[in-house]
Amino acid sequence: MILLLVGAGCAARKTVSPPEPPATGAVHADELIGREVRYRLETQCPGDAPNIKIIVSDGVVTLQGVASSQAAAWRAQAAATAVKGVRAVRNELLVRW
Repeated sequence: MILLLVGAGCAARKTVSPPEPPATGAVHADELIGREVRYRLETQCPGDAPNIKIIVSDGVVTLQGVASSQAAAWRAQAAATAVKGVRAVRNELLVRW
């Protein structure tokens, strides 16, 4: 399967700091996954990131909210899928027409 991601729907990139590593080993894996997904959304599609809620449960990421285009929704899904430890992504994003 080939997935074509187009640049439409995203604002200019902005500088975002990567997620902080945990101070202790007590931070849950889902929390780390959520932080990394948030970071990737903020760097890869900053115009849509504030409108996307990220829920992580046992490595399954659910994206909820509104994307500016279908391409932006696909980009968000691809960003979440690329995070280490993600078992699956449920893309529940609505596209603003």
